[in-house]
Amino acid sequence: MKKHTLKLASITVVASLVVLAAIYAAVFMPNARAQRSEAEFYPESPDPFTGNWRGRWSGDVDVDPDIAAQVIAQGRGKYLIRLTSKLFMRSALWALVEGEANDGVLKFDGDGYKGEIRDGKFTGRRSSGKDTFTMNRIFYSSPTLGAAPPDSAELLFDGTNFDAWEGAGGWVPVDGNAMMVTPDASDLVSKKKYTDVQLHVEFRLPFMPKERGQARGNSGVFVQDVYEIQVLDSFGLEGYYDECGALYKVSPPRVNACLPPTEWQTYDITYHAARFNEDGTVKSYPRITVLHNGFVIQQDQEIPQITAWKEVERLQPPPTEPGAIKLQSHRSHYVQFRNIWVVDLAAGT
Repeated sequence: MKKHTLKLASITVVASLVVLAAIYAAVFMPNARAQRSEAEFYPESPDPFTGNWRGRWSGDVDVDPDIAAQVIAQGRGKYLIRLTSKLFMRSALWALVEGEANDGVLKFDGDGYKGEIRDGKFTGRRSSGKDTFTMNRIFYSSPTLGAAPPDSAELLFDGTNFDAWEGAGGWVPVDGNAMMVTPDASDLVSKKKYTDVQLHVEFRLPFMPKERGQARGNSGVFVQDVYEIQVLDSFGLEGYYDECGALYKVSPPRVNACLPPTEWQTYDITYHAARFNEDGTVKSYPRITVLHNGFVIQQDQEIPQITAWKEVERLQPPPTEPGAIKLQSHRSHYVQFRNIWVVDLAAGT
């Protein structure tokens, strides 16, 4: 009886050690995190419904004859459909309705509207009335996508190497002269430090339909170490102060210019650091202009506090020294970047 008891106790101890080792690896060894393939997040065949749609009402509609929609994948064949009159501006929301796809057809009926997407056509009507609408899917391309750096620019990334960066472990090269953050990565930090800059960044976000909010393609572009322009799959959302294009928790974007996941997007940023009086007090806070896919989302915006998660960090004074350009790693979000260049506006001053 004692032998059986000892054997059982040994098995229990071994099992406990295995569990503890797994917990330790998950918490203290980020390199042990599971890697997932690029194809999971950037499928060769895009979702047939997700994206921007635009069209016209039929009949005698003459006040708002245009109609537009953003279709957002929610996972497991479910979709959220946002109906309005215009894309890329703060136009009135007509309806926000759930739809479901079966056998290659997405149908919805709710919030005063009904319709379907079938064979690449989006058709529908109001639940009451005779007027109908037809929409086609559109693929918008930023006017600065693929922009070549000017002669005065410093090339930070063109797909060939990570020579301009520190902390490149876990950032992997991928097709299209791009790089992708993986679970092994920490923040990617420029070796050179800057104050005033003109910065061009191209990025695309993974297709993560089952995730929500900050868990959906999260990253960020930082200037002077501490000022973040949020990167997030905010396609079809309102554009709040922690969504794509926001100066994180400081200033929401003027308009949500976010494209659907897996489509390449651009940030064109002009940043001027804080200025100080001779006694070290702040003369003027940093100011920033951001174009997202060619749309002005921050215009000469003052940044009166650090763009940090916690208030105690946000209330720190602005930096007095040059700082790095950073790309944020949220490890398991698999965001991709390419064609990154900077013009040092403070050079020679």
